[in-house]
Amino acid sequence: MNVPLLSNQKRLCLLGLGLSGLLVLPLPARVGESQTQLESRLLSNRTGIEVPTRQVKQIIDHRSVPYRSLYEYFPENAVHELYFKPAEDDAATTSVFDATDFPDGWLVHVVYYKGRSVFEAYRRNGDGMSKYEEEGLLMLNKGDSHWNRATKEEARQTVLGVNYKRTDGEVFAVKKGQTFIFYMPEFDQGIKTQLEEDQQDADEKARENAPDSVRGF
Repeated sequence: MNVPLLSNQKRLCLLGLGLSGLLVLPLPARVGESQTQLESRLLSNRTGIEVPTRQVKQIIDHRSVPYRSLYEYFPENAVHELYFKPAEDDAATTSVFDATDFPDGWLVHVVYYKGRSVFEAYRRNGDGMSKYEEEGLLMLNKGDSHWNRATKEEARQTVLGVNYKRTDGEVFAVKKGQTFIFYMPEFDQGIKTQLEEDQQDADEKARENAPDSVRGF
């Protein structure tokens, strides 16, 4: 089920998204894929399922989600989807959500823009994410390229942060706790631009209000 972004979010314009096209984990990812491509693999044979609608909002808004403070800067017409996949090779079922919003296994938050995945966050619940699972996620998202470690300066230039950059420049990756995030750099830069504009607006307002604030001393 498509879950549109919350209605009060600001508009971004993400222009020029260049969408391209082994330890292999049976997980759903490929940044740049269409929703149809991703779901035809993940949802077939009950490998994974869409998270029940009643759980979606409390999961993506949970205080443990490392990027939730940025939602208002995501594109207004983006579509959010949340998927679940068991860690073991078992069929996925919605019954695991009867006891908790964070069942053992993988929760995958995908943001689609114009029908393509531009942001994917993999949260590992239960045993935590092993280094082999981290390597598997990187392999799944390397495409025809390969990964290089990002520098601290490169990380400072992003909003979401970056630990790894693909050599073709099309996908960045960052690990925050038990969540591994893959995203297109244009998506991050759109958020950064909006944040900078908001800061400029706040500074201008503060400057205009300063004479009234100190009047009477």
